[in-house]
Amino acid sequence: MYLKSLKAIGFKSFADKTSLDFEPGITAIIGPNGCGKSNISDAIRWVLGEQSAKALRGGEMADVIFSGTDGVRGRKPTGMAEVSITIGDVSDENLKAAGVDLRFNEVTVTRRVYRDGGSEYFLNGINCRLRDVQQLFMGTGIGRNSYSIMAQGQITSIIQSRPQERRMVFEEAAGITKFKQQKKESLRKLGYTEQNLLRLEDTIREVKRQIGSLQRQAGKARRYQKIMDELRDMETRLARHEFDAIDTDLNNIREEANQIREDLEGHSSLIIEGEGALKAIRNALSSLDNQVNAVQQQNMDLKSQMEQHENRTQFNMQRMMELKEQHADTEVDIAGAQERRKEVDAELEHINQQRANSVHTLERSRQHVDDKSMFVKGLDAEICERQSARHESQSDADGLNNQLMLVRNELNTLELQKQANVARLEKLSAEKIQLEEERTKLDASLAEFQERVENDSLHAQTHHGTVKERQERLAELNRQLIEAEDGLDELLRRQAEAKSRKDVLQQLIEAKEGFSAGAQTLLVEFDSAIGTLSDLIRVPDEYVPAIGAALGSNLQLILTQQPGEANEMLAHLARLKQGRAGIVALEMLSERGGEIPPSDLPSKGKAALLVVESDESNQSLLQALLGRTVIVDTLEAATELWRSNPGRFDFVTRDGASLSRQGIYTSASSNSSAATHDSVLARRNQVDDLRSQLTNLSHLIDEASRLKGQLTAEQTELQASLQNARDELSDHKVAIATQKGEFNALQNSKLILHQKIDAAVFEVGQLAEQDGGARGKAVDLSTQIRELEKRARNLKEENAAHDTFICEHREFRERAVEELTEARVAFSKAEDREASLLSQKNIMEERLEELRHTLERSQKSLSENADRKVQLEAQNVDSRQEINRLRIERESTSTEIAELAGERNQRAAEVERREMELSERRVSHVEIQERKGQVEVEITQKQMMQEQLVERIREKHDINLREFQGEIITINITDNGQTTKKTIASDEGRGGEEPVDWGKIRIHVNELQGKIDGMGPVNLVAIEEYKEIEERFTFLNAQHDDLVNAKTELEEVIARIDKQSREMFSETFEKVRANFQKMFPDLFGGGRANLILTDDEDVLEAGVEIVASPPGKQLRSISLLSGGEQTMTAVALLFSLYQVKPSPFCVLDELDAPLDDANIDRYVHKLKEFLSHSQFIVITHSKRTIAAAGVLYGVTMQERGVSRIVSVKFHSDHSGKRPSHKLDNSTDDNTVAQAQENEEVFLAK
Repeated sequence: MYLKSLKAIGFKSFADKTSLDFEPGITAIIGPNGCGKSNISDAIRWVLGEQSAKALRGGEMADVIFSGTDGVRGRKPTGMAEVSITIGDVSDENLKAAGVDLRFNEVTVTRRVYRDGGSEYFLNGINCRLRDVQQLFMGTGIGRNSYSIMAQGQITSIIQSRPQERRMVFEEAAGITKFKQQKKESLRKLGYTEQNLLRLEDTIREVKRQIGSLQRQAGKARRYQKIMDELRDMETRLARHEFDAIDTDLNNIREEANQIREDLEGHSSLIIEGEGALKAIRNALSSLDNQVNAVQQQNMDLKSQMEQHENRTQFNMQRMMELKEQHADTEVDIAGAQERRKEVDAELEHINQQRANSVHTLERSRQHVDDKSMFVKGLDAEICERQSARHESQSDADGLNNQLMLVRNELNTLELQKQANVARLEKLSAEKIQLEEERTKLDASLAEFQERVENDSLHAQTHHGTVKERQERLAELNRQLIEAEDGLDELLRRQAEAKSRKDVLQQLIEAKEGFSAGAQTLLVEFDSAIGTLSDLIRVPDEYVPAIGAALGSNLQLILTQQPGEANEMLAHLARLKQGRAGIVALEMLSERGGEIPPSDLPSKGKAALLVVESDESNQSLLQALLGRTVIVDTLEAATELWRSNPGRFDFVTRDGASLSRQGIYTSASSNSSAATHDSVLARRNQVDDLRSQLTNLSHLIDEASRLKGQLTAEQTELQASLQNARDELSDHKVAIATQKGEFNALQNSKLILHQKIDAAVFEVGQLAEQDGGARGKAVDLSTQIRELEKRARNLKEENAAHDTFICEHREFRERAVEELTEARVAFSKAEDREASLLSQKNIMEERLEELRHTLERSQKSLSENADRKVQLEAQNVDSRQEINRLRIERESTSTEIAELAGERNQRAAEVERREMELSERRVSHVEIQERKGQVEVEITQKQMMQEQLVERIREKHDINLREFQGEIITINITDNGQTTKKTIASDEGRGGEEPVDWGKIRIHVNELQGKIDGMGPVNLVAIEEYKEIEERFTFLNAQHDDLVNAKTELEEVIARIDKQSREMFSETFEKVRANFQKMFPDLFGGGRANLILTDDEDVLEAGVEIVASPPGKQLRSISLLSGGEQTMTAVALLFSLYQVKPSPFCVLDELDAPLDDANIDRYVHKLKEFLSHSQFIVITHSKRTIAAAGVLYGVTMQERGVSRIVSVKFHSDHSGKRPSHKLDNSTDDNTVAQAQENEEVFLAK
C-alpha cells in the first residue's frame, strides 16, 4: 500500500484544481515560508478524517475552504473544499474492514465540505461514512492521529506528551487500535447492556408487583364475567319471554283493534249510507213539500179560474138580463133618452165612485197578496235557512262528538301514561336512592384511596426530593471529586516537575556542570578540596547577574585550608594535563583587607559584600574579591561614581555590566560563559526554592489526597444511600401506580354511578316535566271536553230550536199559504169587480155616447143587444163548460194534494225513523271509538313495556332483544342456586317437556343481580391487563436472560480483546524498545536510551516513559534535552516504530528543521534505509534532504493567497554522476518558465 496521488480543489490556499503524483521513495516538497507547503500535509490529514479544526490550524472546519484574496483582481471565496487521495496496492482485508466487498487494487478516498457545514466522504466515488474511512486504515499506521503524518512541530510532541498520550503511538504500531476501538464499542455496548439490565430488573420488579394486584382483580373480573354471562343469558331469556308474552298480548289486542277498526269502518259506512239515505229522503220530502205547494197553488189557480168563470157567467147573465131589460126598456127609453141620459150619467158617476172604491179594494187586495207571498217566501227562506243551519249544526255536532271522543281517548291515554310514569318514577326514585348509597360508599372508598395515594405521593415526593438532593449532592461530589482529582493531578504534576527540576539541578550542582575540567577533577579526586566558592556563598536572585559579573571565573575557585594542599592539587593537574583550576588557601587569607569604609561608600551604590551570604571563615576571601565592588543600577551611575572616586571602586550593574577600577567597561553578556556563571550562582537558590515548593506541594498533596479520600468515601456512601432511596422511590411509585389504577377504577365506577344518577335524575326530571306537561295537557283536555260538551249541548239545543222553528214556521207557512190563497181569491174578485166596473163604465159611457149622439142607434142597439145576448149566452155556455172542467180538474188536484200530503207524512215519519237509527248508530260508533282508544292505549302500554325491556337489555347487556332468538329451553334451578339448561330445537317443540317456571328464573335473576351488586367495583380491563402484563413479564424475563447472556458474551469478548491486545502490545513494545535502544546510539553516535512502562502490572493502561542519555551525559529525563536532541530522540523512536510496523507512507513536515547538518545526514541516511518498506513525503528547507529526494515539488505563490505546484523529477544518467533534473510536463508553460527561473532558488532554499 502506498500513496499514489493527491488532488485538491478549494482547499485552503489551493484555490484551483491541484494534482500531485507520488512515486515510491522520497518526495520532497519545498518552497518559501507561507507559500502553502504545510497545506499539503493538512490536506492528507483532513481527507483521512481529521475532525479538529485546531489541528488544521483553523478556528472552524469552514476555514479549510479557500476564503478568497484581496485586491482589485482578487478572487472570490469558493463554496466548498475537496481533497482526494489515491492509495495503491490495497489489500482485501482493509477493504473488508471498511465494508467494501469488491476487490480493488486502488482506492480513492475523497472528502468534501461545504460552507453551510455539510460534509461528505467517498470511497471510489461511492458515498460512505467517516467510520468506513477510519476502518479502512485502522491498524495500518495510516490515520489522522497516527505516526505516519508528522505535522510541523509535532515531532517533539511525542517527547513532550504525557506517558498515556505517548502510548497511542505504540498501540498503532502494535495494530491494536482496531481492537481498542472494538473494545471501546464493546464497553459501550456493555454499559448500555448493564443500564438496560438495571432498568429491566427495575421494570421486572415493578411488573412483578403489579401482577399480584392484577391477578386478584382479574380473578374478581372473571367471577364477575361468569356471573354476568349467566345473568345476561338468564335475564335476556326472561326478558325475551316477557317480550314474547307481551307480543302475544299485543297480537290479541291488535286483532281486537283490527276487529274494532272493521266495525268502525262498517258503522262509518252505515252512518254515511244512512246520512245519504236520510239526505235523499229529506230532499224527497222537500220535493214533496214543493210539489204540495205547487199543486195547492195550482188548486188555488183553478179555484180562481172557476170563480172568474162563475163571475163571468153571472156577469153575462146579469148582462143578458140587463140586455133583456134594456131591450124591453129600449123602446120605452128611446123616447125618454134625455131622461135616461141623466140616469146614465148618474149611474156612470155611481160606477166611477164604485170603481174608485173597487180600485182601492183591488190595491189593498194586491198588497195583501204581495205581503202574503213575501211572507210565505220569507217563511220558505227561513225554513230553508234553518234546515241548512240544522244540517250544519248537526254536522258540527257530529264533528264535536268525534273530537270529544278523540279528546277523551287522549285524556285516557294521558291517564294511563301518568300511571306508567308514576310507576317508573317510583322505580327511578328507588334506583336513585340505591345509587346515592352506592355513591356515598364509593366516595368514602375514593376518599380513603385519595388519602392513601396522597400519603404515598407525599412519601414519594419526599423520597424524590431526597433522591434529587442526593443526586445533586452526588453531582456536586463528582464535580468536587473531579476538581480534587484534577487538582491532585496538577499538584502531582507540579511536584514531579519540581522534583525533576530539583533533581536535575542537584545533579548539575553535584556534577559541577559548567566548571572547567581541572576543577571537576580536583573536586572528585582530592578530599582536601572544601568546595568551590559558588558552593559556599548565597546570593539573592536579583543580584545573581551582578555578583556573577563581579566574581567571574572566581566562582570556580576551589577552597582548601593549607597552601601545601593547593600546591599538591596544581602539581596533579600539571602531571595529568587535565586543565587548569583556581585554588584558594584559606589560611593565607585570615586577615581581611580592602574593606570599604562606610564613609567612603558611594551614596548611590550598594556594597557587594552586603548581598552575599557566607560563613565567617569565607569572609576574608569575599573581602578580597568583593571588598571594593559597588552595585549600581546603571553604567551611567557607575561612570558618575567612578569620576567622583577615580580608581577606588569596581562598579557592577544589576544586569551584569561592569566598570573596573582601571576604567574598563564590560557589557552584560548572554554568552555561554556568563550564562554558566549565572546558572552556577542561581542553581542553589533554585534548588532551595524547589525544596520549599516541594514541601508546600507535599502538604497540599496530602490535603488534596485527604479531601479526595473524604469525597470518595462520601461518594460511595451517597451512592449506596441514593440507590436505597431510588429503590424505595421505585417501590413507592409502583404502589402509587397500583393505587392509582385502583383509584382510576373506582373513579370510573364513580363516573358510571354519576352517569346513572344523572340519567335517573334526568329521567325523573323528564318524567316530572312530562307529568307537568301531561297534567297541564289533562287540564286543557278536561277544559276542552267541557267546552266540547257544552258546545254539543248548545248544538243539541240549537238543533232542537231549529226543529221547533222549522215545525212552527211550516205551520205558519201552511196558514200563510191558505191566507195567500184567500187573498188571491179576494184579489181575483176585486180584479173581476174592477174589470166589471170598468166594463160597465165603458158601456155606460158608450151608452151615454149613444144616447147622446143619436137615438137612431137605439134601434140598432136593440139588434146588437140581441146579438150580444146570443154571444153572452154562448159565453155562458162556454163558461159553464169551463167551470165544469175546472171543477173536475180541481177535484183531481185536491185528490193529488191529499195523496202528496199522505206521502209527505210517510216520508217525514221515515226521516224521523232514520234519524233515530242514525243517532243509535252514532252512539254505537262513539262507543266503538272509545273502545278503539282503549285498545290503542293498551297497545301503546304494551309497546312501551316492550321498548323498556329492549332498552333495559340494550343498556345493561348491549343485546338487541328484538334480534335475540330465544330457543325453547328447559331451565332447572337447584337449591344451591345453580342452573341447568336444556335447549330444544325450535322445530322439535316442547313435546313432553315440563313448562319453564319463569317465576323461579326471575328470582334467580334477582339473586344473580344481588351477587353482581355485592361485588362492588370491578375492573374488567384487569383480565386483559393481567394477560398483557403476564406476557410482558415473560417477555421481560426472556429479555433479561438475553441481556445476561449478551453481557457475558461482551465480557468474554472484552477479555479476549484484552488478552490479545496485551500480548500484541507487549510483543510490539519489546520490539520497539530493543529497536530504540539500538537506533538511539546510531543517530547520536553513542549514548543510551530506554523505554519504560509506568505500570508493569497493567500493560493495557500503562504509559510509556522515555529515558535518554546522549553521549557524555548521564541517563536522565528527555525534558532536559535540547531541542535538537529531543527531535533526534523522537526520530529514533519514530524509526524504531517503523522497524516494527512500517507505515505504507509517511508525511514529515519540516521534521529536520531543528537539526544541524550532521544530524540531518544521519536522519537522511535512516530515511533511505526505510525506502524498501515505506514511502516518504517530506516537506523541508534542507538542501541535504532535498538532495535525497527522487521527486521534487515546488510550491509557489505567484498570485497572492493562491498556491501553485511546480514538479521536478530527478533521473540518473549513465555516467553515475549526480542526477539531473527535468520539469514535469503536466504543468503549464508559464509555470514551467517560472519554475526554471526559480529552480535555483528552490534548491538554495
